[in-house]
Amino acid sequence: MHMTTTQLKTLLAVAETGSISAASRRLFVTSAAVSSTMSALAREVGVALTRRVGRGMALTPAGEVLAVYASNLLGVMEEALVRTREANDPDTFVLRIGAVATVGEELLPRWLQGYLAGRPHATVSLEVANKTTLFQLLDDHRVDMVISGRPTRSEPVEVIATRVHELALIANEARAHQWFGPTLEPTIDQVGAVTWLVREPGSGTRASAEELISELAITPPTLAVGSNLAMKRLVELGLGIAVISTESVAHELETGELVSLNVPPLPQRRSWCLGVRSGEPPTSAIIDLARYLQASGEVDFTPQPHILGD
Repeated sequence: MHMTTTQLKTLLAVAETGSISAASRRLFVTSAAVSSTMSALAREVGVALTRRVGRGMALTPAGEVLAVYASNLLGVMEEALVRTREANDPDTFVLRIGAVATVGEELLPRWLQGYLAGRPHATVSLEVANKTTLFQLLDDHRVDMVISGRPTRSEPVEVIATRVHELALIANEARAHQWFGPTLEPTIDQVGAVTWLVREPGSGTRASAEELISELAITPPTLAVGSNLAMKRLVELGLGIAVISTESVAHELETGELVSLNVPPLPQRRSWCLGVRSGEPPTSAIIDLARYLQASGEVDFTPQPHILGD
């Protein structure tokens, strides 16, 4: 059996986009090329890998199994190439990082600006996704570190450093006073009557919002939003309230455009966690970045110095 990397990448593109045409756009090839590649892969493995669903395409159970292996194989191959090149020239290394939206949009650009200034030969590969997707990318060896909310005990992630932040229920200042009065300490009935803006399933921010909604025993109207930036913008326009890290809205809170509502247990201290695959030592590049962030006061190491080679 001989499966090519092109075939495996095409399979994943079809799985993730749900159609031949969308996969072709992602891969910058024609739809005919995608169809031909998928047909060749199906002949190679001897089973049907896709099925029609309306106007789209979905994987068969056999295709779903192969997609899991494809993701892992491609990740390991990419990792092998990166590490081999690093061994040949240690000064030229690649940081493969996955981060949730708040970190990827608000923190990492600033962190990397300072870090890369002193390492001109380093490059960065950054994946911004929700927490569930990031842990899968880490497990598939497609990233070497994820920065997200704290992993559960069942997730094979070893936390090497943390950064404390505050999770709060945020609202537009003017609309908040209209909805809740001058104290910004709304009743449970009041917060249950306004629209809650939430992230997509798999997002840690969404999980936090759902936990609070459950704890308050309310059933507010909700609007799912695909990104932190869009959610922040909708809050700014007064279209709802949202559970979000104050690091995403620090400037708006400082200017008074947005306000933090007093709805216990929020505001609440949480941690961003820098995590690597359990059972494997971090790469030298990840260790170097973690030490830089700790020395810069951006993160605190967890009490596991052996992981970082100390």
